[in-house]
Amino acid sequence: MKAQVYAVITGDVISSSTIIGNYHDVLRQIGHDIKAHIDHRFIMDIYRGDSFQMISACPEKGLLMMLIIKAGLRSYSNEKGGLEEQWDARIALGIGKMDKYPRKHTLGEVSGEPFLRSGHALDQMKGEGDQLKIVTGDNRNDQEFEAVTPLIEAITSRWTTAQSEAVYLSLLRQSITQFEMGQELGGISQRAVGKRLEAADFVSLKKYLNRFESINTWNSTQ
Repeated sequence: MKAQVYAVITGDVISSSTIIGNYHDVLRQIGHDIKAHIDHRFIMDIYRGDSFQMISACPEKGLLMMLIIKAGLRSYSNEKGGLEEQWDARIALGIGKMDKYPRKHTLGEVSGEPFLRSGHALDQMKGEGDQLKIVTGDNRNDQEFEAVTPLIEAITSRWTTAQSEAVYLSLLRQSITQFEMGQELGGISQRAVGKRLEAADFVSLKKYLNRFESINTWNSTQ
């Protein structure tokens, strides 16, 4: 069987010991939404308390899924004494080849190129203080991602809970209209939705997501 290119996301919830609420349920819901709307073969495994791992057969959607996870966690932030306590995660994306796609949800027992790249990248991030990292094994692409991910981090770290809710719906269900989003976000106006997305720099992110998906090495014989 010819090896295929897959995406593996490895991450951990930041400051999980201070979180009030069940972030495990939130992660499971995010995984369910990705499986329903982005990749029906998507598999997620939550382990070691605050850590998670995911695999997708759509490597070109890897960055999209990373941002969905970010927005999903931040959209569940709690309000404490008027101050927002943002939920967030360190997330590493590894892209590489495997002979076959896993058939089980216990990903800790699976190994392969994308798993090694993702796990090693997450270990690096913990020492460097980064929150996003993408490793593909293609030096030219990896250099680009190394330059771009700090800019993406700077944008996502500013998302409020309200902005994250709008971004989550926009990323997950890309055909949804702002009017429909407003209805799902408690009946707010289309204009209010647009302001949330504008404040979240959604248009800028969308442009780079399109660039990421167009990279022609995902299904190559690298």
